[in-house]
Amino acid sequence: MGFARRVSGHTTVLYSEAPVVGHTQWVSKAISEAKAAGGGLVLLTPDTTKLTRPLAHLCDVLGVMWVVDDGRGALYVGTTGQRVHERDGHYFAEDALHEQYSRQGSAQDIGGVRVQAETLMPRRTNIRVGGLAEAVCRALSGAQPLGWGVQEPVTQPWSVPDISSRYGRANADGHFLHFVGPRPEGERGQVNGSLEIQKPRDGIVEHIEASVALPAPWSDDERLDFARSLHEMQVRWARVYHVVGTNPALVPPLFLGLPVPSVLIFGAEALAGRDAHEYGELALMHGALRYEVMRGGSAPSLTVLLRDEPREGVPAPAVIMEAMYRALMPEVG
Repeated sequence: MGFARRVSGHTTVLYSEAPVVGHTQWVSKAISEAKAAGGGLVLLTPDTTKLTRPLAHLCDVLGVMWVVDDGRGALYVGTTGQRVHERDGHYFAEDALHEQYSRQGSAQDIGGVRVQAETLMPRRTNIRVGGLAEAVCRALSGAQPLGWGVQEPVTQPWSVPDISSRYGRANADGHFLHFVGPRPEGERGQVNGSLEIQKPRDGIVEHIEASVALPAPWSDDERLDFARSLHEMQVRWARVYHVVGTNPALVPPLFLGLPVPSVLIFGAEALAGRDAHEYGELALMHGALRYEVMRGGSAPSLTVLLRDEPREGVPAPAVIMEAMYRALMPEVG
């Protein structure tokens, strides 16, 4: 799969020059072997390589360091820009940033949206798992996902019944899955997402993250249409980010600015015993563009739209998002 492997002291180093690295199955195997040997794992790439978002998530969760070679003998962490030095087979991240990490260079006409959303379903024998991922993919691309798998690349045709039969049972373990969707008409990239299934005592959680490249930010009407589709899924919470300068399904080894919060959705759990309009007005006080209380179904939800453009005297969208989560769902924010 384009990887070279070497052992440096106690650390296994995987090197790849591929433009995009996203074969999580191969990397997962290397992680298992490195841990069994009592060592760590470093993924080393040139500064032209990007990671798929699922692989970046895997590296983060399992403590794999993504190290970038700037081509002149200096190293830095691909996700933070921290300089890296190697000593006796160990790799250490320093506080200082490598100047190359801060450079601009990705095409500014590339961008898109990144979605995070979560549902909590009561435990029952006929539970459906994967419905939220399917709803988000339909909203992003107009069609259901193409396939799913336990690792990249996905291997199974999309099927909510199949996913539910494997992971929806009360005695089944939770799992982290991947799914891909079609390319929206006229766009450059297909939908890329992850589906995390958790099994707390009070039910089954379906947590999804999905990204797609788009040429321009959504309009207010498009943002509200997307929020309505998630309201129908009775989400606990959801947030949509606009991304500019890079494909949101990929993680580049340079700083392009943080994704900008665009839409916040708070479901029945967050609004229990609260007046949704009161918290909508609170969002406006903090500087949100508008809000809408969506009704229909078992309970109302609150959708907050944040401003796409900076405005004098108005806090940044990330600040507004933090304030709203602190007020309604501090355990998530």
